Amino acid sequence: MPASPLRLLPLASSFHSAEQVVATVEAIGRDLEARGIPHRPVTDPAEADALLVVTGGTEALALRAAEARPGPVLLVAHPSQNALPASLEILAHLRQAGRAGRIVLLNGKEEGYGQLRRAAGHLAARERLGRARLGRIGAPSDWLVASMPDPALVKAAWGPEVVDVSLAEVRDALAAADPAQVADRVRDFRSGASRVVEPSDRDLEMAARVTLALREVVARHRLDACSVRCFELVTDLGTTGCLGLSALLDDGIVAGCEGDIPAALTMLWMQALGTGPAFMANPQDLDAATGTLWLAHCTIARRLVKTYALRSHFESSLGVGLQGEVPPGPVTLARVGGADLRGLFVSDGELDENGDSELRCRTQVRVRLEEGLDSLLERPLGNHHVLVPGHWARAMREYHAFVVA
Repeated sequence: MPASPLRLLPLASSFHSAEQVVATVEAIGRDLEARGIPHRPVTDPAEADALLVVTGGTEALALRAAEARPGPVLLVAHPSQNALPASLEILAHLRQAGRAGRIVLLNGKEEGYGQLRRAAGHLAARERLGRARLGRIGAPSDWLVASMPDPALVKAAWGPEVVDVSLAEVRDALAAADPAQVADRVRDFRSGASRVVEPSDRDLEMAARVTLALREVVARHRLDACSVRCFELVTDLGTTGCLGLSALLDDGIVAGCEGDIPAALTMLWMQALGTGPAFMANPQDLDAATGTLWLAHCTIARRLVKTYALRSHFESSLGVGLQGEVPPGPVTLARVGGADLRGLFVSDGELDENGDSELRCRTQVRVRLEEGLDSLLERPLGNHHVLVPGHWARAMREYHAFVVA
């Protein structure tokens, strides 16, 4: 359900009776009210969320209205007065021009009203993404050769503005962190942990300083999401960003690793749809015959785990990482990518096991996916994939087909 009423712009040809047009619009309004779909008519195309095609002969009107508002075009049709034929022609032209959109037919069947609810929710999510600021804190890690999209492409395909932030700002904020706040952060992470294995007191202090520094930089630049070139913290300062990213995720700020913008964008999109925090991870092993996939990374939101241990960072054996135990249950795995950033991998599944291998990143989970494992080996969109609790694949595919593809 959208947070605000769906704004409908009625379109009708002057050839049709004005009385009949009014009667049709009012009847559609009553049907929406009866099903609890908030809406209101508008007269300014720039304000419209959807075009209500009342009659035929409205193709030119609709195209002019679409020009006034960028993004996907939602056409609402009904089964009389040639509304559906006009809608088909309008959407065909928009698709030829490279515009995304879809038709929802309200013909008394409940599925149509369900589609309208979901489409309105997708438009609301797209609006949130269009206001979002995605920080690229440091350049993407050198090995992410397929994950360095142009910021203009991110904006055009998905909506967020990419904001470049120097990693030097994190270093400066880290050095200036308040010792009392650092001690508070150390106590918070230590008190919640089931055990502390490798990290020393110095490791925990430095990780806490990174946590405070990332929060300060995110607030300074008004970021809704970020992805951090975290390995430079390892090589330059002997610490890691794992605890800092975990803390940001717990605070509702999307936070990804290694400067991977497509992965962070996937996390941001999923959060806009209502998923909550996500686990960004590396696929480690898969079995297409059983549909199982192991995923691992050294940071995860504490909101996503039952328990966690404080470990060293896997590759470097430095700093502090999180080894979380994730509850079993329904999950969705996804990633966006491709040359035009409009590719999508998504599958529902079940998380059925946590791992404890010393040869992988610290938090390790096995998921059993419903589909798509072969495509990971044949047509991958990149390394990092994003895991969230619950089944979201249908909603994501609908959004993608309507708003992005």
